[in-house]
Amino acid sequence: MPSSPIKSNGARKRRLYYLDFLKTVGLFCIIIAHVNPPNCIIAARSFDVPLMVIISSFLANRSYKKYKATNDGTIGYYRSRFARLVFPTWLFFIIYFAITDIGTGHLHPASYYLKSFLLTRYGVDYVWIILIYLYSALLVPIIERIGFSIKAIVTVILFYSVYEILYHFQIGTNNMFIETTFYYIIPYGLLTYIGYNLDKIKHKKLIIFIAANLIIFIATALYLHARTGNFQQVQAYKYPPRLYYLSYGIFCSLSLMTICKNKRYEKYFNNKIIQYISSHSMWIYLWHTLALFIYQKLRLPENWTLKFLIVSISAILIVILVNKFLDKLEKRRHIKLFDYLRG
Repeated sequence: MPSSPIKSNGARKRRLYYLDFLKTVGLFCIIIAHVNPPNCIIAARSFDVPLMVIISSFLANRSYKKYKATNDGTIGYYRSRFARLVFPTWLFFIIYFAITDIGTGHLHPASYYLKSFLLTRYGVDYVWIILIYLYSALLVPIIERIGFSIKAIVTVILFYSVYEILYHFQIGTNNMFIETTFYYIIPYGLLTYIGYNLDKIKHKKLIIFIAANLIIFIATALYLHARTGNFQQVQAYKYPPRLYYLSYGIFCSLSLMTICKNKRYEKYFNNKIIQYISSHSMWIYLWHTLALFIYQKLRLPENWTLKFLIVSISAILIVILVNKFLDKLEKRRHIKLFDYLRG
């Protein structure tokens, strides 16, 4: 959602159209999960959040280095990420609560508002992903400093291994602060590390890495089946992300990126509709939560395909209308606050 799929090439900039396409795929896959599709659909699209985090981190490699080359440096980068991620979400919450509280005729407990504005998954449904993007952005300067070497890779793997061991023994899992920080920063930090350094991985090694994640996923699936007697849903290992979920996400995400990167497909991805959705993906995502709320309050048919289409189209139309409204207002006067209401 954050960052635009632009690649610098000297003085010329070339848009990475395949990233626009994959951001759109990831966005719609996340929305699909919220309209109660069949379990097979839920399982198949469970790579969506890893894909979005990897793409975001891949693009962050370029944006962070631009900030490093200026006087703003890391502080400037942090400021821009906070402004791009948190301010728009807080604005959305103000609008969301104004509409939903009036619509339902009652207020939520104060703790619910606090948990929402802190971007936890215990507040407004589905908006916790913004916190994941924020964690990922905050880790970028650290990952840049760690570098990409054998020693660095071993260090990252050790950190992740400690995370898995601690979770296995349920250490700190009942503490909301630890659960929403450490148990999300480490696994999504791993995805951020992969995405940020993706350009440094040679094609053959990338293919081996993709295959290794497929093997890990299959082996974990077989182990869980042997232990429980049933094949486990990938989605069940998402909160917080565990090896089963992450290996599937990494395999699917990197496979899609490798396939779509092929220049022969570029003409299919160079599409204004796809570019618009990609550029406004964050606000489309935010507005879809309100569209879902209204859909459910109107008690419309619970057909998942119909629900998906109505919610997705509604969110896109809201973004178009808001941007057109802001365009008219800004002809008279530019107000900085309006920038946060755009994609």
